[in-house]
Amino acid sequence: MSDYRISLRRDDVLFAEISVSQARYAEMTHEMRKRFPREEGFSLHIEHRRELRRILEQGPDGLRLLGIEYRHEEVSSHA
Repeated sequence: MSDYRISLRRDDVLFAEISVSQARYAEMTHEMRKRFPREEGFSLHIEHRRELRRILEQGPDGLRLLGIEYRHEEVSSHA
């Protein structure tokens, strides 16, 4: 699974942070750039989150997911 973490900043102060699925990424970034223009001091910081590995435990009741490790990669501002 991969998704995106978008941080909306105003004058370099964190205003909001949301997670967006890959399916809605283009729509959400377009909408956010339209509603929060750069001219008013807003900027978007976008990171692509990818699963790096899953930590599992095997026991008498089967497999159990203990955790997921993610890698965050910055997305260029032109994407």
